[in-house]
Order: sequence, then structure tokens, then C-alpha cells
Amino acid sequence: MRDEIPAALPLIVFITALALEPALVNAGVFAAGLAAVALLSRNRRVGAALLFAATGTIIGSHERSIRAEELAAFNAMPPEKFLIIEAPLERDWSWRPHVHILRTSSFRVADREFPSPLSVYTRFPPPPFEMEAGIQIEGHLRRDGNGRYSVAVKSARLISYTGRLPLWSPASWNRLIANRLREHAAARPREVAMIEALVLGRGERLNDETRDQFKRGGTYHLLVFSGLQISLAGAAIAMLLRWIGAPRASDWTLLSFSAIAPLFIGPGASVSRASIGIALYAVSRIARRPTTFENLWCVAALVRLVVVPGDLTDPAFHLTYAGAGALLFIGKPMAASRLRMLGYVVAAELAIAPLTLFHFHQYALGGSLMTIVMTPIVLVMLVVGAVFAATEASILLDAIALLNAVCMNLNTAAAPAAGFFAAPPLAAMIAAASGSLMSLAILRGRLRTAAVMAAISIPLAAAIVTFAARGRVASPSFTMLNVGQGDAMIVRAGRQTLLVDGGGRHDDIRFGENVLLPLLLDRGIRDIHAAVLTHAHPDHCGGLIAAVQHLRVRELWISPRRFRGDCASRLLAAAGETATPIRLVRGGERLSIGAAGLETIDLETLVASRRFKRAPENNSSVILRAHVDGRTILMTGDIEKDAEADLAERLGPADVLKIPHHGSRTSSTSSLLDTVRPRIALISCGRNNFFGHPHPSVLDSLRRRRVRVWRTDRHGSIELIFSPGHISVRPEIDTPE
Repeated sequence: MRDEIPAALPLIVFITALALEPALVNAGVFAAGLAAVALLSRNRRVGAALLFAATGTIIGSHERSIRAEELAAFNAMPPEKFLIIEAPLERDWSWRPHVHILRTSSFRVADREFPSPLSVYTRFPPPPFEMEAGIQIEGHLRRDGNGRYSVAVKSARLISYTGRLPLWSPASWNRLIANRLREHAAARPREVAMIEALVLGRGERLNDETRDQFKRGGTYHLLVFSGLQISLAGAAIAMLLRWIGAPRASDWTLLSFSAIAPLFIGPGASVSRASIGIALYAVSRIARRPTTFENLWCVAALVRLVVVPGDLTDPAFHLTYAGAGALLFIGKPMAASRLRMLGYVVAAELAIAPLTLFHFHQYALGGSLMTIVMTPIVLVMLVVGAVFAATEASILLDAIALLNAVCMNLNTAAAPAAGFFAAPPLAAMIAAASGSLMSLAILRGRLRTAAVMAAISIPLAAAIVTFAARGRVASPSFTMLNVGQGDAMIVRAGRQTLLVDGGGRHDDIRFGENVLLPLLLDRGIRDIHAAVLTHAHPDHCGGLIAAVQHLRVRELWISPRRFRGDCASRLLAAAGETATPIRLVRGGERLSIGAAGLETIDLETLVASRRFKRAPENNSSVILRAHVDGRTILMTGDIEKDAEADLAERLGPADVLKIPHHGSRTSSTSSLLDTVRPRIALISCGRNNFFGHPHPSVLDSLRRRRVRVWRTDRHGSIELIFSPGHISVRPEIDTPE
């Protein structure tokens, strides 16, 4: 195993240089210095390591300059102007409740190429396409705080398809098969979606129920075309050609297959890993320089990062290479002993669990074992699906339905071992990655296996310790969470928490799992004393569904006024499934949270005394007034000027005011501000939101009254800590939207 060192060391120094490049004052000078020292070094191994470090620095610098130019080009665009955007058609439209979504790997505006993904949203059924190569759309281009681009298209007339895929392109073969399968989708949508996902790598048509069920079982990676299918196809080709006595033809065929497969499926991290590994294996055999699978893993990761340096922070890259590396460097040595299959299961769990927690705040204990159980079933589904794609024999769809039902039942059985938890700290993840890679390069045998296992256990331990430490606050606090264009607030005292609204978006049915739960869990919150919904609009209601489903919510408070719509129905269904008690808020309800003998927070509810014809949902918002240490917080939902006038006499002064309706000009009237006389104003709104919140007139009114304004679109989540005699304000830039 001595030949693993040359492959592991270049990977380590390249990743280190790539990661540290943004911190360098002058990357070019640093890289030149490394290269000069490398050329003068008498030690070949040291010289090679320095050259890889210089290469990583240069590639990282180039990648950063591309992103900087891209951002500058975006900032130079008129913010309110409709733009003509062109993008390649690489996938089909997917359907989510109330919205159609198309995702592309890059796009172009005018003469500027943006090498970043783009999400296109429509509220209407988009026009179908056949063999077109690209799409042209008109709309407002948006960029959120995480650098993700999106555009919402208002009309089908603003969408057109361009160009044609050449028939010789593997991507066109994929599209031709998908178009044939589409004819059967109306009658058998679930089965056809499964075939498209497994055979063609097109998971867009999978419904949310199927996705969620496989995720709960920890087997979602089996559902989409991955390196598993590429590896099995390559193995089948090699075995067949060698069986007929053509080993050299087998090697050249594998090399060709490794180039065609990503063009047919798409160059995702998993497909890329397998294709690069197969290509390197074939080249080593053609050159008569055999190597180990461990070296192939290292070189494949290195090549992938050279080609796509942005993958260094990509979840798919992390999961792909960590899972395969764990099987090679932990599972394989353990499986060589009497532990056998248990070694692979333990290795995969240790490697994957910290990453799924870090990226998605989710875990699925036993997912590796369930993967072993379900892999043969999924492989049979893959073969049956491929045969159906070739023959279109309808009886095969019945077989797919049966096999899928077996998979769904197995995932249901494994679901109780899955859930959500706090993410490990970034420092723990860096320590685990560094320790693992250094152990691979330096150590050998059982000591290396033990060292890698110890290193990748660090994030799990850190997540548990951090969660426990944050489960209790020393002083009462109020936090406005950064949930984008919506509202979500937490009031905490001791170990008790009150959640007011949960944020949400029309186009993201999993907003609660993706945004709200991570914000709560990272603060050590799993037990919520009461969750209060001010009104049933999706930007307040959407995230509460996940909170009720996955956390312990002791009581759900809702207003009976104007409680209607899809989000309200789903929230009631979630409360029914979890047997969460519901309290109807009519005004005057009181609640105290906090431990006995410590500072508590006393809360009371207010509602308008009448119904309103204008904006009835917003004006029916439940208002909460909180008292702590002689100070008052006023949480106003989305009330507008009519409700403000009705409630003016009952509101009274407050130190902290949650500005109504995200700072809309229909709220925050002079009478409200003069009555409340706040010292601190909090505004929850999304960065570059479509509504222009907060309105300049509202900001001007607050400025004239010398009110200090804090906004989630600029400051992230905003925490107020109430200590004796003063209020501390702490912005937290965590997950800007």
C-alpha cells in the first residue's frame, strides 16, 4: 500500500491551497514562490507537493476572479429591468405545489456568461419542448445572499425555446428516450418518473412523497442516477468483453464509456467520480501500470477539483467522495477481519452522518444498512426500467410498481431512526477533514483506520455538545430569524421557547425543513412551549408545518379569523398527525415562560375588535406583547393601517417594535409610531425582494423619530438579549435569503 502516499499527498496540498487561497494577499506571488522553491528542491516528493500547492492556489485565484467578475456584472444590471436570459436545456421542468421549476447549470445575459446555476420559476404550466437545446426567458434576475440566481417568469409569452440538440450528442439520446417515456406518464406517472430517475438520471418528475420517503430511510442516493449505476455498467462491460476473450478491447471500451456516460447523464459529482475512476483504471491497464482503488479515489477527487474547483464546498462532492473513501479506508480493512459487512456499514455511517447534519441538518441512522438491503431491489428496477425504455412493454410498469412499493415499505420501516438535529460547527468539520486526509497520507494499517474513525467522529461529538450547551439561555432573549421574505421570531427564557410564525415561500413546500428547522436546531431548540401563528399567509405559516411535524410543539395558537387556504389546511393536518393541542386566540390570552426563580417573560395577545374589508387576513393578525425586566416587545404580524387605528388605544408604548407587514407602506402609520414610541425597530424582509420592502417612507418615518432600525435582509438574524438595565442587540449572519 506504499503507493497510496503519492496520490494522497497531492490531494491534501491541493485542497489546502484551494481552501486557503481567499485569505492570501497576493495569490500570484505566493504561487510563483511555491513553484520556484519546488523547482529548486532536491526532494522530488517535496517539490511535487509544492507544485500541487501552487496549482491549487492559481486555480483558486482564477475561480475567485470569475465569481468577482460575475458579481460585478450582476450588480451593474438595472435592478428593475426585464432582462433577456438564455440558458441550456439540460433537465425537464419539475412540479412543486403552486410552481414549476427549471434548473440550469449556467446562463447568459446579453454577452455575459454566468457559470452559475439558475432556477426558473413559473406559476403557470410552461410550454413543452422536444429536442430544443436552449431556453430564452424574460424577467427580473435575482441573486440571494448565498449567491443563488433565480428568475420568476410572469407569462408563457416570455418563454421560448431555441436551437436543436445534434443527433450525435449523447444528451440528445437521453432526451429522445425521455420523450418516448413521456407518452406513458399520464397513465402511470409514478412508475415513469422512477424509470426516468434510475435509467436517465432525470429525477425532476419524482413526487414529494417518494422523495421524502427515501430520504427518511436514508436511501435517497439510490433513487437518482449515480456512480453506482455507472460502476455497475462499467463492470458489466468489462466482464462481458473479458469473458469472450478480449481484455484489451475491454480496457479501451471502458475508457470510451467513461467519456460518454457523463455526456449522456450529466456531469454530476457522483457520475463524475465513477467516470473519472473508470477512466483512470482503464488508462492504468492500457499503460500496464496497475494501481489500487485507494489511489484511484485520491486521483479522481483531485481531477474533479482541478476541473470544477467550486466543488470544494459542494454537498454532493462531499457525500460522494466521503462515502466512497470510508468504504475503502475504513470499511475495507474492517471487512477483511471477522466483522465483514458490519465494517462497511459502520464506515459509511461515520462518514455520511456528519455531512448530512452539516449540510441538511438531517440524519438517517441505519441508512447504510438499508442501502445494502435495497440495492439489489433498485438494481432490478434499473434493469426492468431499461428494458421498458427499449420495448415499452406495459407489463414491466407493473413490475416497477411492485418493486417501488417494496422500497417504500422498507423506507417506512427505517423512518423512525431518521430525523433532524443541529449541524456540527465548521471548525469541527475542518478538523475532521484535515485529520482524515493526513491519516491517509501518513499512517498505515489498523492505526490509520482507527485515526480516520476518530477524526470523522469529531463533528458528531461537537454537534451533540453544542446542541446541549445552547439549549438554555442565561438571559431572556428575543430573536427575529432571517427567513427571507417572511416572519419568524423566537422568545426564550431559560429552557423554554415561544415561536411566533415560521416564515415560508409559495415555491418551496419544504421551506420549514430547509430553512426554519436549521435555524431552531442550531440554537439548541427542539422543545417549543407554544407556537403562535399570527395569520395564515404562507410567508408566516409555511415553516410552522415542519416545526409541528419534527419538533415537540406543546401547543399551537391560531386565530379563528380568516383561517383558510392550503397552508392553513396543511398546518391543521400536521397538528392532527402529531396530536398537537390547538388553542383558538381571541385576545387576552396570557402566558409566562422561564424557570422558577429566574427572569421570566410574560406575554399577552391582542386582536382587532372588528373585521375589515381591506386586507382582511393581514388586519386579523394576532398581536403579541411581551414584558421582560420592565421592558416591552410588540410583535404586530402583518396588520395594516386599518387595524393599527383600531388597536391604537390598546397598544401602548414599547421599547421594541416588530414593524408590521415587513415595512410595507400600507402599515407603520404615524399614529402607530407615535403611540408605541419604540427605541428599536425590527424589520423582517428578504434581500432584493419583489415587493420593495421596507418602503422608503417607513424608513424615513423611523429615521425622523430617531428609532434604531435592524433589518434581516442586511443584518441576518437579529437577537436581543435583555440583561438588567440594558438591551444588547446582536446580528447573526447565518443563512441570509
